[in-house]
Amino acid sequence: MTWSTPIEDKRMAADTKARTFFEELWGDGDYWSLESSDHERGRYAALLSTIDGRRYPRALELGCGAGEFTRLVAPLADELVALDVAPTAIKRAREQAGDLTCVRFLQENVMEYDARGNGPWDLVIVSETIYYLGWLYSFFDVAWLASELLAATRPGGRLLLADTQAVIEDTLVRPWIIRTYHDLFSNVGFEVEGERLHRGIKDGVELDVLISLYRHAAEARSDAA
Repeated sequence: MTWSTPIEDKRMAADTKARTFFEELWGDGDYWSLESSDHERGRYAALLSTIDGRRYPRALELGCGAGEFTRLVAPLADELVALDVAPTAIKRAREQAGDLTCVRFLQENVMEYDARGNGPWDLVIVSETIYYLGWLYSFFDVAWLASELLAATRPGGRLLLADTQAVIEDTLVRPWIIRTYHDLFSNVGFEVEGERLHRGIKDGVELDVLISLYRHAAEARSDAA
């Protein structure tokens, strides 16, 4: 008989919660209006302009949803792997992928995906995802993911982290929480190459999107640094 540890039980519970929560939302269609909102189109343009001007041989997108941004970034990559935990989202992404042969959509929990083993990556995209992971998992788990993404990124490669921040009832996107996540990626060894705020209005609410572009330096920071 195999016994699981309390930590394993918590991770399994978080995995189940994530799959159920996001599958229910995608089952109702485009819950966040990612395909129809003017604000989202502006956000995509801001993200794309941040990483444009380079060619990325291998790119990884965590939390791709139905692939709206994936399809925009695909022309910049030779190979693009896009993950989402919701089967319905991935099904929709594949159906709308058209002739984008460079893209592979995988139904995976980003916390269980072996980014290091499947790397190295020249570009990693984590957009509107990290605060949901912080809601589902412990801070240690999120910090461990950040360190794994550093190890999975090729020296000289980039990581794009973008998150909405606003003072609203949804505490997941309070500015101080979002900035804590963004600081985390600096603390594990990524170097900030550029940072900007993209401002917009969605459903009558003023929103700021914090966009951070990180670079994996040739020599990552050690734990003793």
